Order: sequence, then C-alpha cells, then structure tokens
Amino acid sequence: MGLLERGDALNKLEQAQQQALAGNGRFLLISGEAGIGKTSLVEQFIQRQTSRVLWGACDALFTPRPLGPLRDMAAQLRGDLLPLLEGSPDRPAIFAACLKECQTPTILVFEDIHWADEATLDLLKYLGRRIQQTSALIMATYRDDELGSQHPLRLLLGDVVRHPGVARLGLTPLSLTAVRQLAQNYAGDVAQLHRLTAGNPFFINQVLTSGEEGIPPTVREVVLARVSRLSLSGRAVLNAAAVIGQRIEPWLLKAVTQAEANAVEESLELGILLVQGEHFVFRHELVRQAILNQIVPHQRAFLHQAILDALKVAPAGKKDLARLAHHAEAAGDKEAILTYAPEAARQAEAAKAHRAAVLLYELALQHADGLPLAERAQLLDEFSVECDIVDRRPDAIAGRREAIALWQEAGEPLRQGRSLTSLALLLQITGQKSEAEAANRQALELLEPLAPNLQLIHAYNMEAWLSLGNGDSERGVAMAEKGITIAQYFEEEEELPRLLEIAGLCWLYLDHQKGTEYLEQSLMLAQKYDHATRAGNIYANLASIYVDYHQFKRAEQTYEEGLPFAQERHLDSVRAYMDGWLALLKLYRGDWSAAEEIGQEAVGRQSTSPGRGPALVALGRLYTRRGDPAAMAALDEGLDLLLKQGFRQREGMIRTARAEAAWLAGDQEKTLAEAREVFDLALSYHHEWYVGELAFWRWRAGEAVVLPEWAAEPFALQIAGNWRGAAAAWEAMGCPYEQARALADGDAEAQKQALAMFEQLGARPMVERVRQMLRDAGVDTIPRGPRATTKENPFQLTNRQMQILALLVEELTNAEIAARLHISPKTVDHHVSAVLGKLNVSSREEAAVLARQSPDLTPK
Repeated sequence: MGLLERGDALNKLEQAQQQALAGNGRFLLISGEAGIGKTSLVEQFIQRQTSRVLWGACDALFTPRPLGPLRDMAAQLRGDLLPLLEGSPDRPAIFAACLKECQTPTILVFEDIHWADEATLDLLKYLGRRIQQTSALIMATYRDDELGSQHPLRLLLGDVVRHPGVARLGLTPLSLTAVRQLAQNYAGDVAQLHRLTAGNPFFINQVLTSGEEGIPPTVREVVLARVSRLSLSGRAVLNAAAVIGQRIEPWLLKAVTQAEANAVEESLELGILLVQGEHFVFRHELVRQAILNQIVPHQRAFLHQAILDALKVAPAGKKDLARLAHHAEAAGDKEAILTYAPEAARQAEAAKAHRAAVLLYELALQHADGLPLAERAQLLDEFSVECDIVDRRPDAIAGRREAIALWQEAGEPLRQGRSLTSLALLLQITGQKSEAEAANRQALELLEPLAPNLQLIHAYNMEAWLSLGNGDSERGVAMAEKGITIAQYFEEEEELPRLLEIAGLCWLYLDHQKGTEYLEQSLMLAQKYDHATRAGNIYANLASIYVDYHQFKRAEQTYEEGLPFAQERHLDSVRAYMDGWLALLKLYRGDWSAAEEIGQEAVGRQSTSPGRGPALVALGRLYTRRGDPAAMAALDEGLDLLLKQGFRQREGMIRTARAEAAWLAGDQEKTLAEAREVFDLALSYHHEWYVGELAFWRWRAGEAVVLPEWAAEPFALQIAGNWRGAAAAWEAMGCPYEQARALADGDAEAQKQALAMFEQLGARPMVERVRQMLRDAGVDTIPRGPRATTKENPFQLTNRQMQILALLVEELTNAEIAARLHISPKTVDHHVSAVLGKLNVSSREEAAVLARQSPDLTPK
C-alpha cells in the first residue's frame, strides 16, 4: 500500500463511517500480511473520530478464548454484556446484546480474527448479516497470508461478503516511491531497503528508527537491538509483558514483576509498548514474538506460573478459564491443567467454540492418566462429542472406544451402554453399518436387563434409525415407540422431539399421514424447548417429504418458515439440505432459472454437503428436459451418492429421472430397465408418486402396467388415456412441464398448447417431439410459440430479474430478497449485478428510480 493508497484507504474508512452514522451500518474486512499496517491504519482513523470505540483482540494462545474480543469490549462497556459472558454463555442473548450496542453510533474493532474462535466468527457472521440496520462501523483485521484452504475464517469471508454493507479492504506493501518518501533521511541504499523488506511498512519503520547502520536480515534483530537499550529491570518487565500476551493489564504486570513494575516506562518511551485504553499493548505482534522467542524455556515457564498464580486469585482473572488453561499448560502445572482445561472446554462448548473445546479436552486428556476411571471416561465422552462436531470423526470414534473400555472397567454398565449407542451413531455416519449395528446391539444387551433407564431412550432411538436405514420401517416404529414410552415414564419430554422425529420418518412408509403428524408434533416440541438444531432438521425433513410427495403448497409453507429459521440460527447444514430440495421444488413449479441457480450452488458446496443428492437430481432432470448433455453426469453421480448412503427408500427419485432421460434419448430398453429397477421396492414402501411415475415410464416404453388404486392420480389418469384429467391435475398442482406432457397426448389443439408451454420453458427435446407429432398428424399451421419474455421489455430482463427489480423498488436488502424468493443471498447478488448491468446504472437506488419511471419495467 503506497502513501496515496493509504490515503485512499482512510477515505474508504471515512465513507463507511459516514454511512454508519446515517443509520446504514458498515462492516469492513481489512486484510494484509503481518506488519502491513492494518492496526496502524485503524488507529490513525480512530484518532479522527468522535464516536464511541470498542476494541477487542484475538490472541495467539494455544487455544483461543471463546468470544475473546467481545470480552475485551464488554470490559470497556461495563454494562449488561459482561455478566452475560460469565458462566455458561447464552449465545442468542449475547449476540442480541451486542447487536443492541450497535444501535448507538459505535466503532467496533475486532483485531487479528485469523486467531478467532468459532463463537467469535459466528458473532461476526451474525452482525454482518444485520449490519445495515445499525449505526455501527465494524472493522475486522486479519492476515490473509495465513489462511489455508481449510481455515475457519474462509467460511466467514465467503458468507458475509455476500451481504450489502460488508466490504473488503486489502492492504498491499509499500511501493519503492513510497519508501523513498518515508526514507528521505536514510543514509543507506533505499532500493536495497525496499527489496530486503519487501515493502513491509513495519519492518521498514523498525530499520529507520533503530539508529543502526545497515539493514538487519530479520525483524528479530531489529527488535532485539532496541530491547538491548533497556535496563535489567526494563528487560524483566518486557519479558513478563510478552508472556502475558498482546494486551497487558497493568495490575497483572505489577503482580508478576512486583518491585520492577515501574520499569515499564522504559518500554513505553522506546515505543515497544503503547498505552491503549486501560491496557498496555505491543506495537506489533511481531515485536512480542521476537521478545518471547529469546526468553529461555525455564524462565518462560516460571513467568507463566507467576501469571497463572496471579490470575487465579484475581476476581477478573479467575473467570477466564481458557486463559488459565493456557498459562497452566505453558507452566507445565499438571494439577492446574486438570483444574482449568476441562471447565474451559465446557465453557467453549457452551459458546459453540467447538475447535477450542477439542484442543482443551485434548490438553486435559494428555495429563489425565492419574484420574479416576470414571473421570477419564467422562472426559473422553465429552471429547468425542466435540470431535464429531468439528468433523474429526476418527478421533471421535477412538475416544468413544477408549471411554467404553473405561466404563466397563469402572463397573458402570449404564454409562457404557450410552457410549456404545453414541459409537454406533458415529460408525453409521462414517459408513460402517455392520459395526454400528453390532455396537448398538451390545448397548441394548447391557441396558435392557436394567430397564427402565434413561440410556435406553437413546439406544432405542438409534435402533429405530438403523432399522429405517435397513428398510424395516415396522421395526423402526416399534423401537421408537419403546423409546417414547420410557421418555414418558421418566417425564423426559425434552427427549421426545428426537424420538417423534425418527418415529415419523419410519411411519412415512407405512402411513404417510401419520408420519407427517409425528414430524409436526416433533417440530412443535423442539421449538418449545428451543432445540434449534433439532427443529432445523425437522424443517428440512418436512420440506423434503412434502416435495417428494408432491405436496408443493405445504412445501412452500415449510420453506417460508424453515429457511429464515435456519439462516437466523446459522444452521448451515440444514440450509444446505433444504436448498437441494428447493431446487427440485422450483423445477416442478416451472421456475427453471431458479432451479438451476439453487442446484448449482448446492452442488458447488463441499462433496459431503447434505443437499447434494437432491440437487443433482434437480439438475439432472433440468438438463434432461433442456436437452443438455450434462444431464447423465449429474444423474450418475446422484445414483452413486444415494447407493453409498444406503437409504433406498428414495431410490425412486433418481430412477424416475434416469428413466425420463432414457426415454427422451429414445432408448426404450434403458427406460424399462430404470423404471423396473425399484418398482417393487416403491410398492413395498407404498410410495404413490414413485409407483405412479415408474409405471408411467414403463407404459411410455410400451409395457402394459397394472397400477394399485392408491398410485398418484395424474400418472394413473394419463396411463388410462385420460390426458385431459391428467393435464388438469398437473395444472392444479402448478406443474407446467408435467401439464404440457399430458396435453401432448391429446388432440391437435392440446398439442399446440403443449408446444407453447414447452417453448416457454425451454424444453427443447419435447418441443421437437411435439412439432414432429403435429407434422405427422398433417397439421399445416404449427405455431412457433411465444419467445422468451425478455423480448417483452427493451432492457432484456428475464422474469427472475424483473422479480428482483420489483423487490429493489421495495427497497429490500439482498438477504430479504433471498428470504422472499427462497434463494441464497449469493444468487441474489448475481441477479442484482445482472440487473444493474442491463439497466446501465451503478446502484440499486438508481435501478429503483428507473423502474418507477419506466412502464416497461413495471412488473406485470
């Protein structure tokens, strides 16, 4: 970043602050390598401001403090926020309180978020999505050269930058011209200074202010040359400060250094330490690391012990469990580690800082050999839970196995049985089906003789889930009902949502109505007890069921409630699963543009994303109907994925799509093979829509079929030759492609109507087929049909873009548009950009003005 560029950066900060003061909050992500000037830029900007400033930092500790920056800010506020952070954190209350503070003109600085814990990243995501409704300016700094492909911060960056009000500001090294301006009084070779420092402002500044001749090869030498000027007392105080951390409480420094504490003035005079609010801070983390690395190990351990001793008796210090565990580990204090690390892990777990919790449990387990068997087993069980959440499932499985052995040795069959059930779930998730079944059988063998007991609730629930996966719905219902009976016996109503959910999923294939009633009841109870993840999962299951059973109005109602619910609670896996099925819903409803966008975004997520399967089916069917050769690749991957997962109850979904693709390709043999493959399976599950469509494709391929009376009506009507009834049924359901397909079986007028509908959709294979049918029937005048609706307006906006424009006129944000149209904010971003480009305007406000003034842009 050159000098002029730094001025540009300050101007951008100033513009963002003015927007925030006007009630249109802003969130800036300021990135660059270590020493590039991120903190100094923020400090320079803040010196010009009169708004309240709250500053919090993420520390390079062994395990990050849960919500560490917010704790720093809460201490500065001394209001309602600090008590909320103590004890077991209530995240919704904490996040809401922080958002409330943002309603007052405030500058919030989150420093070094590349070291942030998950809870802090979730807070930033929460604020980023709502920042425009505040009067706050948030500035978050991070080192972009330290972000690996799997760094947790990447997920935050990918999410928040899609929202209006959030922007990135990247800082670059100084140019040679800028270095020449800075080094006007430098006697050495400026070009060499620029080359050796790579234009890093911090390194350049250290060289220019060191008073030494020549250019030291490392920052460490520059820093230590300056430190050498300190007295022995000054060195001792600085060493203690470096061990305390980037931000140093004066009372703690005094407690550790005692008589030498006043020597801190030397470091302040040399500019190694600065005063920031009520703390001392190092001028840069690179300085602290250079000082820390030159302290001999035994002295460093002594200082950590002294800091630990001071913190654990101080009212403020003894509440920061992660910090106590950090210093206990560095001091090698085994007793303190076992005192603080497990509690710090539980505190991190409560704050949803799961990666930090894993590291803290690991720290405790490294020193747990002398603990009683039951305490070690408990730690291993807790460690396993957190490993599962952060996708370290091999470690979770190993932890459960070790805990099971310890519970057995301790003579605790109930706890052993509970761990076995948890192991079974992990094994099932990782595709080790037979091992999962064996583990849960062992759990039942331990627990059933001791009935009734609470542990059996979980074992029966797991057995029901395994039975569902094996296609044995009747046994699944029986197991779930046993669990429900025990939960009711112990009056454990909070356990019922999970049991009712699995019972409902099993009932679906025996009595669909009863299954959905169970699921609705489960959702009601999950919301009653604020089981957010459970409620999100039930919303996702219900949405998929309603789409799968062609209950599209109920599906849309579920999406209207479920998508905002998942988004507000950051239930990303729930949102991903719902998106996959939403692509199918949009396909059936004839909104092929949205189906493609949502489907591609769902498939673009990681390969294990839960919405990938239905999204592949949606894209496969869409490409098939458009005549796109990419169809079979999507359908092949979809089939492979489904077979690996083992839940064959929904294999009809992919087989019907593959049968359609084969029929449109003119391959009758393959059409029959795909449609026959799971017909009997669909019959056994009483799935009216799979049975109906599989029979339809068999019929299309020339095979006589006999349908049960409960088969889906539109397919039954068309097979029976009642194309009018079938078309009317599809029209009532809002399915234009299927309606047109039924009309294509009718007379010439019906076929002309079908042709127009297929052309409107862009269904090229069926357009060609129906045109040929009309020609073969001797129809002289074959209408070309309406062209795409982009010809209806001079700006060439598609239907979707017209919808987006109408919502811009309503002054909705991208997030609100996404919720209204059931698409992702990222997709909205693409549409908004396209609209602005076609209208040749530079802002959404200009687009809205143009829309109000132009009749061609008024939604019809």
